[in-house]
Amino acid sequence: MRFLKNLILFLLLLVVLLIGAAFALPSTSHVERSITINRPVSQVFTVLDSYRRFNEWSPWAAKDAHAKYTVSGPVSGVGAKQAWVGDPKTVGSGSQAIVATEPNRSISTALTFGEDMQARARFVLTADNETSTKVTWTFETDAPLAFDAQFPRNLIGRYMGLMMDKMIGSDYEQGLTKLKALLEDMPPADVSGVQGEEAERSAQKIYFIAGQSATDSDSAKNTLTDVYRQLGAFLSANGIAMTGAPLTITDSYEPGDWKFDAAVPVDRNDVPGDDTVKSGETYAGKAVHFIHVGPYATIGDTIRKAYAWLAVLGYKPNGRLISEYITDPGNTPAEQLKTRIVIPVQ
Repeated sequence: MRFLKNLILFLLLLVVLLIGAAFALPSTSHVERSITINRPVSQVFTVLDSYRRFNEWSPWAAKDAHAKYTVSGPVSGVGAKQAWVGDPKTVGSGSQAIVATEPNRSISTALTFGEDMQARARFVLTADNETSTKVTWTFETDAPLAFDAQFPRNLIGRYMGLMMDKMIGSDYEQGLTKLKALLEDMPPADVSGVQGEEAERSAQKIYFIAGQSATDSDSAKNTLTDVYRQLGAFLSANGIAMTGAPLTITDSYEPGDWKFDAAVPVDRNDVPGDDTVKSGETYAGKAVHFIHVGPYATIGDTIRKAYAWLAVLGYKPNGRLISEYITDPGNTPAEQLKTRIVIPVQ
């Protein structure tokens, strides 16, 4: 009986010592790993600022081939989210969401594992030069000790924090190595200043005229002015109303030669066209939208970056490019003109 009492006393003393020692342990655990990737910082940022390609480099995706992943929210940026449900012995269940970004500098994410455990992760990007980027990936958890309902969990969390680097440090190293391989397998691309937004497009009734122009801004402006004048006269003569911004649908764009359909969305297109004016409908389906702000003369740079952005995130274009002229060039300064670039994708 005396032995049992001494054992109980010893165990109680041990518990007190463990609890007391926990107050001296760090309240935050921190894991950090870095790697240098031979690609422009904008290209690296674009991949990390989205979950579209996360499982292609994630160190955990291969651990449970049967795990189910769901991506929601915007394609990239704040609000993009990935949730997963997997084997409790491997990847478990949880979610991660982007909560803050600084373009080409950092991405911060909030993670939830199961019902209670929460953590933070962050990618810090440093452009070593125009073609090389250092990526630092960090992970942090908090275990504040207060005598409340969370005390037992946070007590254990402080001791686990001592082992966190050993637990996931190798995973971080593996993930960064796979990220480097993924990015360096892509062509280098400058995608700074563009960000796409997925949309499901509905068909719009249109009247259009097939056009062709040189690609310099004066030729394109003169050609479009003439074409839209003809379309306006046709609509007016037939009592047809425009229902949206004028647009162009590009057939081909080569140096010095732009072939397109210039179109206007309308409330009805039941009036037969003629040798010049035709009726039809716009593309319906999945697309990615980009916004170009500035003169039409520089829109080609935005379009090139938009296609590069799609390639970096693994999209496959699937149709003719559409340009919607949101603002009226007659009433808007050139530097404030807004054009929506619509690229159909699979």
